[in-house]
Amino acid sequence: MDEMTAVRDLRSDAPVARRPDLVAGRERLLKEAGRASRTRRLRTDWRLAAVGAAAAITAAALIGTQVVGDGGSGDVRPGASYAIELGSAKDLLNRAADTIAAGPAVTARDGQWIYERTVEANATDDVDGPETQEGWKKYADPAFENGKEGDDHSPREQYTFLTGLPDDPRQVRAKARAFYYATDPTESRVAHEYRALGVVLSRSYPYDPEGLAKVYRALATVPGVQVAEVTDALGRDAIALYLKSGDPSAGRQEILLDPVTYLYRGFRLVAGSGEEGMRKGDVIISGVREKVAVVDGEGQRP
Repeated sequence: MDEMTAVRDLRSDAPVARRPDLVAGRERLLKEAGRASRTRRLRTDWRLAAVGAAAAITAAALIGTQVVGDGGSGDVRPGASYAIELGSAKDLLNRAADTIAAGPAVTARDGQWIYERTVEANATDDVDGPETQEGWKKYADPAFENGKEGDDHSPREQYTFLTGLPDDPRQVRAKARAFYYATDPTESRVAHEYRALGVVLSRSYPYDPEGLAKVYRALATVPGVQVAEVTDALGRDAIALYLKSGDPSAGRQEILLDPVTYLYRGFRLVAGSGEEGMRKGDVIISGVREKVAVVDGEGQRP
């Protein structure tokens, strides 16, 4: 019996994730930093630095992004983190790589668009319930290729990157570092590799299955990568990847994977002990990529 099966067998004894009473803490947080400006800055800063930053990067590149409305039940919000720690992610990531490599490719052609619908819940927002957004991004967009927008690559350039990856995980890690280069001089090499590989994982759609599997195998070799079973912003089971930190005050930036397909599902920002107005383990921001598809034109929905 593998570790995920063993965990699911014990799920009947596990607590159901509920939103704790964070109102007082949230008010102190918003007063200190200036309500809306604090909220947006927190959302942007951590995403751009975190491996699960796909939603913010997508927001910058999507054309016609719009708020659709409530993403689901108003009871589903960030709160006390529901997590069953599973330890080292090495075996799980290698199984995920095998599963993805055996699956079909997702392809697109020049002139097509990538549709994405996301759901996000933010404990620092004055919004009642998760928000849903949708947008369209050109598959082939020369304005986001060949370094014209830094490391904000088009889906076509991202797909080409995957198809050119070598078999050696060490070389994959090096290529990911170059593709998503460091902007923070204090970032360690391990943190940089984990962040870069995570962004590749989260932004690769459409994707070559063999290339994407190599990203998972490279992630499996990064020291300190951990895995947990959690719930996403819609209350569904998910697998969370994160990089273990020796600083208890630091927040935890998680990549969420679908527990069946192992494909990218979303992200969570979990509070450390240093986040004022939050308890350690509280989910500050949780986002889900609810739908992604290749479509023939801007504004078209799958």
